[in-house]
Amino acid sequence: MVRVVLLFAALLFAATPVSAAPLADALKARLAHGVGIDADREGEDLFILGRFYEGRAMAPLWVAEDGPTERARQLLAVLADAAAEGLDSRDYGVQRIAALIDRGDSPDALAELEFLLSDGLLGYGRDVSAGRLEPARVDPELFVQRLEVDPQALLAGAAMAEDLPRFMAALPPVRPEYVRLREALRAYRLLAAAGGWPRVPEGPSLKPGRTDPRVALLRERLAVTGELPAETARPGDPHLFDPDLEAAVRLFQRRHGLEPDGAVGKATLAALNVPATDRVRQIALNMERWRWLPRDLGDRYLIVNLAAFELALFDGGEVAHTARVIVGEPFRRTPVFSDSMTFLELNPYWYVPPRIAREEILPRIRKDPAHLAKNGYTLLSDWSEKAVAVDPATVDWAALGGRFPFRLRQEPGEGNALGRIKFMFPNRFDVYLHDTPSKRLFERAARTFSHGCIRVQNPLDLAAAVLRLTGTAGWDRAALDAAVASGKRQVVRLARPLPIHITYVTAFVEPDGTVQFRDDVYGRDRRLTAALATAVPGGPGGPEEAALIAE
Repeated sequence: MVRVVLLFAALLFAATPVSAAPLADALKARLAHGVGIDADREGEDLFILGRFYEGRAMAPLWVAEDGPTERARQLLAVLADAAAEGLDSRDYGVQRIAALIDRGDSPDALAELEFLLSDGLLGYGRDVSAGRLEPARVDPELFVQRLEVDPQALLAGAAMAEDLPRFMAALPPVRPEYVRLREALRAYRLLAAAGGWPRVPEGPSLKPGRTDPRVALLRERLAVTGELPAETARPGDPHLFDPDLEAAVRLFQRRHGLEPDGAVGKATLAALNVPATDRVRQIALNMERWRWLPRDLGDRYLIVNLAAFELALFDGGEVAHTARVIVGEPFRRTPVFSDSMTFLELNPYWYVPPRIAREEILPRIRKDPAHLAKNGYTLLSDWSEKAVAVDPATVDWAALGGRFPFRLRQEPGEGNALGRIKFMFPNRFDVYLHDTPSKRLFERAARTFSHGCIRVQNPLDLAAAVLRLTGTAGWDRAALDAAVASGKRQVVRLARPLPIHITYVTAFVEPDGTVQFRDDVYGRDRRLTAALATAVPGGPGGPEEAALIAE
């Protein structure tokens, strides 16, 4: 890294004539030595800043010979308010910048101020636009194409902006999901700064109609976050679990993805006692995830939230259809990625993945030789196009050991693991959306039951909406139902691809302002927190988090 800095210094002095202006000379020296810049990105950003100022003939952007300009103070205000975006102002040199704006009047001090402001702009602009971390480095199951920020365009844009605060305000995502999270972050930060909410002690489940001293604390807890209205928070007997409190508990459970049974069992108690500071961190983590997503998701698109076990189909910014989904088990996690849906398959075959055939179906065949026939499976000789059917009775299943050299195909029908329809967006993970014969599982609050694919509740309703939004002619709901009822396999190609985004969002805000939280079922919040603590000293989970939360 030292060689890079020295090489750049030599090129800078060779390319730029010596100026008589003390400020220009001081800025040139500052760029050559890089004092005050983060060592981890010193060489790269020195080169970027050097090119920018060389193109301006060393003309400063933020200061003049007699001191900092109004634009310098405007930029400082934005950087100082980085906490509003779930970031930490200390990552952008705010303390030193503020000191120099107040006291710096020498050419050296003004040059340092100029340098730090531009460097702060670069760091903040990257972070707030595209996120602080590369997703794949955080978690190998995140396959997200992070937005590329052009640093020269960022600097040039700030230089040309007539209204700098407006320019800076356009850098974060403008999607309503992100904007609503930003408002929630502000509200929960205020709650955390005020002391959060009381903790409900451990003990037996709290149930409606019963009396318990802990009920008074439960009332206080739910009043803080608004589930229990103020007019019902102080009844005649504060220890009685009355109907108003039961309704508040059910509302809290729905807002946290829990079984809305109205009782405070182990899971509900754990969610109640998550500290406000942890909820602040959780909101900030999910703002980072929205910065990773493409700015343009498509005019019409489908988005799946794995953590919430839900999908939504959007048409021009409006929700056209929603459905519950079942996602991969914690040890067979569904990955995060984007693709395009191109066709539907009605009455599909299910070609059993080799691992499932070997680990799950082979033991069942050994216990019951008729298992394949009972469940509509055809045994094929291999995975080639020339594979032929094999009579299971001719196979010595015990002699296979742990091998399964065949290919299993489950025929269309009521018992088919894919149900009556699958939604195809061919991808390297072999993940897709599909129906399922196990309808009862959709009634569960936590729905991690699949091998990695995504099962959809009421999939024909989704199919009808997809066919309509993609302009696929000849496929109204009656035609769709008739084709499914025929029992024959049929492929329906969409008239135009439909973008699909599989996400993992554990904190989100409804359009009415209701803040929703979900459990970190895949541990991805934990990994992101750890990555930020390592890579960004002031980030969520880092050693200076308390100050960040208090901002």
